[in-house]
Amino acid sequence: MENIYSPYRPLDPADGGTPSADTSKDVARILLDILMAHGVRDAICSPGSRNAPLLVAADARPALRTRIVTDERSAGFVALGIAQVSRRPVVLICTSGTALLNYAPAVAEAYYQGLPLIVVSADRPLEWIDQDDSQTLRQPEALRNFVKGSYDISDREAGDRPGWYDTRIANDAMLTALAPKQGPVHINVRLSPPLGATVSGTLGCTPRVIRRMGPSQKPEKDLVRELANTLKERRVMIVAGFLPPDARLNRAMTRMRAHDNVVVMAETLSNLHLPVEDYSIDSVLCTLRDEDAEAYHPDVVISIGGALVSRMLKEYLRLRAGSPGFEHWSVGFNHTTVDCFQALTLRIECDPGYFLSALSPELARARRALSKSPNGRNPESPAVYCELWHNARIKAIGRVMHEGSTAGWSDFRAFRAILSLMPPKVNLFLSNGTSVRYAQILSFYRRPHAEYCNRGVSGIDGSTSTAAGGALAYNGDTVLVTGDMSFAYDLSALQTMKAIGSELKIIVIDNGGGGIFRFINSTSDLACRERYFCADPDAPIAALAGAYGMGYLHAATEEELYDALQLFFNARGAVILEITTPPAESAEVLREILTPSPADSTKRPDNKTSKTSH
Repeated sequence: MENIYSPYRPLDPADGGTPSADTSKDVARILLDILMAHGVRDAICSPGSRNAPLLVAADARPALRTRIVTDERSAGFVALGIAQVSRRPVVLICTSGTALLNYAPAVAEAYYQGLPLIVVSADRPLEWIDQDDSQTLRQPEALRNFVKGSYDISDREAGDRPGWYDTRIANDAMLTALAPKQGPVHINVRLSPPLGATVSGTLGCTPRVIRRMGPSQKPEKDLVRELANTLKERRVMIVAGFLPPDARLNRAMTRMRAHDNVVVMAETLSNLHLPVEDYSIDSVLCTLRDEDAEAYHPDVVISIGGALVSRMLKEYLRLRAGSPGFEHWSVGFNHTTVDCFQALTLRIECDPGYFLSALSPELARARRALSKSPNGRNPESPAVYCELWHNARIKAIGRVMHEGSTAGWSDFRAFRAILSLMPPKVNLFLSNGTSVRYAQILSFYRRPHAEYCNRGVSGIDGSTSTAAGGALAYNGDTVLVTGDMSFAYDLSALQTMKAIGSELKIIVIDNGGGGIFRFINSTSDLACRERYFCADPDAPIAALAGAYGMGYLHAATEEELYDALQLFFNARGAVILEITTPPAESAEVLREILTPSPADSTKRPDNKTSKTSH
């Protein structure tokens, strides 16, 4: 039989590294080499026996950075964090049985964030599934609801061309994961004994790599000109959810916001560096007056990026759904049709940076032509829209600053101190709950290099592990700001950090459990709130820091915090700063900030359902 896959080649000194024994399993060598050929450079591996061939193959490839994480749930989030920051595919390798199922939370998050996690699970031969043999369960498609593709391959490949099927499947999995809307894939590998057999004196292979030339990410010029003409007399709002840092998009947004009929609503997780007023979302929406509501409504919403943190903005735009002439254009690549504002009229499958870069000059041309046309409508009318929002935002920012200066010691004051002293080159990770919301409310303070949060499905699990992974992919300081409940939910991340050498800096806001439940109306007035919802974990944070060789700082007042932050940001290595804040007072301060004064009447969703949502 012809072997179309050349599994071995002499070690080339130019490859670097030391020759290492490689697995004798063709399927493992083929898979790892093709993943690397498609850009995989990081492997997060968990110990096991069934996955021995995969681990040996990973170890035999010096260009693949391997890190060992025992807890598969933590491992999944570490890989997620690396993918978030590096924007490269990351492979996860686990053994058979329930190990695979522990990846599910991180894989689900990766699916909705559009991140290419490559899950590789070892499995038993097919004939032993459901036969009461050790560590056997139905692994193929176990993650089917959260991956773009599920694949099942075996070391017992049939056919007259060995290596052909494994090569095709490995390439197809990577092409699927790296398609314009990226996402995770699952490759299940059935392996039979002997599992530990190796070959020596050789390294690597010559894989057959399948490339793809897909649709261009750039928009058609005629289409952009047509769309610009439809916007020239309309009020436009650009809404930016979570996005990776993108210099082209940032330049395009800077030009778009200069148009007098365009307003930008950018969340801090959009990683756009725009004027501070563009991030004032909830603080301005909660102060709009009834009589001005119609003037503030956009005619066209252009959305980019992922899910929004602000429920207020979502509900505010949904109020406009069904109104004559109201449109929503979604720009970017999605797994499906996303109609979050219930008014979608156009899906623009295109890179947002390229699209807005092309749209801005065409919109300028259309507006100029309109002003010169004797029969054209008055082009000045949409310009009032931009001015209205500017004035409202400046007022809202002033209001938040005033509330903050008069409020007592609370979560709000703690976050104000953290963000005001945050070094500009820090990568900031935020846990779900109130941490990400405070960062958005206080976005007019110093902005970090980049901000991340698991907003794909918005779970609190894995926040620390994700940040620990992100720290590995960034050549600078990475800081996680988390609540005590989110921190307690991912305590295994401390062992993970020690194992992988992550020097993550962690700030824990200790406000007695899930502080958001003291604020949102669905739980704030329940008699059983503290026991069943806030659920104070009372974690021994100082002892945990000491046990894992981390530095520890503590602050219980604003004066102590400013001193502690100076030490924290200048510290070398992993360190935890615990900030103790009063639970009830913190919830009340946040409620006052996001509740309009009696003089203001708002045309926004009812406070009982729309203040925030976990």
